[in-house]
Formats: sequence, structure tokens, C-alpha cells
Amino acid sequence: MEQVGEVEVIIPGEEEMNAPHCAHGPTVLFQVMCRGEKSEKRFYACSACRDRKDCSFFQWENEKVSGERLRVREEQKRLKKPPFTHSKYCTRFREFVALPLDQRSFCVDCQQLLLPAEQSAHASHQTLSDDITVARLRRPSLLLRALENKKSNAQYLFADRSCHFLLDALSGLRFNKVLCVGTPRLHELIKIRRTEDKTNTMKSLLLDIDFR
Repeated sequence: MEQVGEVEVIIPGEEEMNAPHCAHGPTVLFQVMCRGEKSEKRFYACSACRDRKDCSFFQWENEKVSGERLRVREEQKRLKKPPFTHSKYCTRFREFVALPLDQRSFCVDCQQLLLPAEQSAHASHQTLSDDITVARLRRPSLLLRALENKKSNAQYLFADRSCHFLLDALSGLRFNKVLCVGTPRLHELIKIRRTEDKTNTMKSLLLDIDFR
């Protein structure tokens, strides 16, 4: 690809809705800009990662992709898939919460809640088994390591004092819908406040590339 000053994101119309998928989901259509002018070159690239080292997907618009290249692409997507589907994670979580407290375990190395049948396979790993209460599970950002890649999925874990300051400020401004981008701890506290105070109408949506 030639070196250019910048690219522009194309807002999809009907003709762009069938974008190819990379391992992170549907790609985004970009248009090359040369000296401030739009060129006719448009290409698809990852919507999540800004560094080709994190996701190398690249495809020119209207490019015919060979069967071999499609097979390689599908294999790359398979290798980057989370170990479980979203529905399976939900099922596992319900099973985990139903366990007695002394049977709960969390693998720090794998960043995964462990069911009893899985614990022996993680015996050589660093695990946590003390006080994994439901209240603690409502704050997963206190268990999980923060993601730190600023060009793809960085997370910003504000201290509780900062989160409460932000929430008080938002409440004072009478905002009741908050979009939390890469800020899971803020999202958690909004949900907890809403649970503890039935008069609290603030809702939160978390945008975070983290299958955990």
C-alpha cells in the first residue's frame, strides 16, 4: 500500500453493508486521502485495531479474494476466537455462582473462572480461591488484569474515588444514559448504584473489546 497522509472512514450505505469480517468482527471501509483530496482507492481494515501488528486484515474494495486466502483468513479467525461462546460464558457463570464458596476458584494465569472439574488442569497455575463472593463477581475489573494496548483494546480502570466523583457529576447534570468506552469499572459502579438505589435511573452501556 502506498504511503498517504490520511484515510477517511466511509459511512456504510446499502452497498457497503456486506463488509468482510476479520477476527474482531465486521471491517470498516476506508478511503485513501492524497494531499487533502479523495482518491478512488478504498479498502477494508479492522474496525478495532489501529496497528496492523494487532490485526493484519487488509482488502481493497471490490478485490477478488482467492479461495486459499479465504481459508487462511478463516483459520486466523478460528485461532483468535475466545475459548467459549458468549452464551457458554453465561452458562458457566451461573454454574460458578451456584457453587459453595469453598469450591470457587479463579485462574490468574488464564484469567478464567474455574468449575470444579477444571481445577486439576490448572494445578500448576496461579489461582485465587479466597472470598470469591457474588459481591466481588459484580466487580470483575477487580479480578481481571486490565488490557493495556492503546491501539486496540486499552482499558482505563479509574479508582473508585474517581468513579464516584464522575457519577456524582453526571447525576448532578441529570444525565441518565452513559456510554462507557473502555471503562469497565465505571460501568460496574453505575450498575451497582442502580441495584442499591431503586430511584436511580442512570443506565450504562459498556463498549469494551474484552471477551472475558
